Amino acid sequence: MRETEAATSDFHMHSTASDGGYSPRQLLEKCHAVGLTQIALTDHDTIDGVYEATEVGQELGIRVLPGIEFSCVYKGKSVHMLGLGVDPTHSEFLSMLKKQREMRERRMTKMLSKLAAVGVRVSADEVLAEADGGSIGRPHVAKVLVRHGVVETVAEAFDQYLAEGKPCYVEKEKEMTIQEAIDWTHRVGGLSIVAHPGYYGLDHVLIDWITEYHMDGIEVYHRDHNSEDRERYEALCTEAEQKTGHTIYRTGGSDFHHETYGRKQEPLGVTRLQNKYADQVLQALK
Repeated sequence: MRETEAATSDFHMHSTASDGGYSPRQLLEKCHAVGLTQIALTDHDTIDGVYEATEVGQELGIRVLPGIEFSCVYKGKSVHMLGLGVDPTHSEFLSMLKKQREMRERRMTKMLSKLAAVGVRVSADEVLAEADGGSIGRPHVAKVLVRHGVVETVAEAFDQYLAEGKPCYVEKEKEMTIQEAIDWTHRVGGLSIVAHPGYYGLDHVLIDWITEYHMDGIEVYHRDHNSEDRERYEALCTEAEQKTGHTIYRTGGSDFHHETYGRKQEPLGVTRLQNKYADQVLQALK
């Protein structure tokens, strides 16, 4: 859904709490500047940015939905699952996320060792500084490589060194499954949504995830979904509703990280979610 006067919602964006380019405050200020009034902060495997975002949202009149984007695996394929409306104070949830963070740090150390083995030396302190207290990921390593002049862009860093199958790629110690991500989301009061399904080539199993795993919806509207993608996922939601007899939530958002990096360079505020769909999500979470 492209920008319209009525669409003021965006339920997928990232801050420096994970791999975004702006602090939660800066991000909310940008949201305010482009007229967004309902947003979900969905950082990768962390909710650390939610507290500041919520506080700033109250100042600016923006409703902030606490969210997260889980990194999962399904039959060897990387899949991301959104949790919308999760409880950021749930102690067991926070403990699980702490363990995930520790695994990310160990993975980063192994990546740096692999980089050193091919003649590229990067210190852990530099990557930690790039993450600035947020959840560490490959994009932070990539940004340090850009700063060192090893590559020109973050995309090039992935293509040459960090993507799966490249010389410095490191598998995660334990991948979260789709079922685990859905179960955790429900356990902490949220709705579980498959993120940007157009990336995966798994359309044939999405309804199974809804009927068997109890996934709540599909991110139909995403920056990288074209009109055919959106129509296909709308139809899948309708088919799933007919099979289950209950509402399947259509969500969407910009997946904004920064204007100058990401799969598609797009300013915040261009890709939005129709408020009627955003309101269905908010009503369900009540």
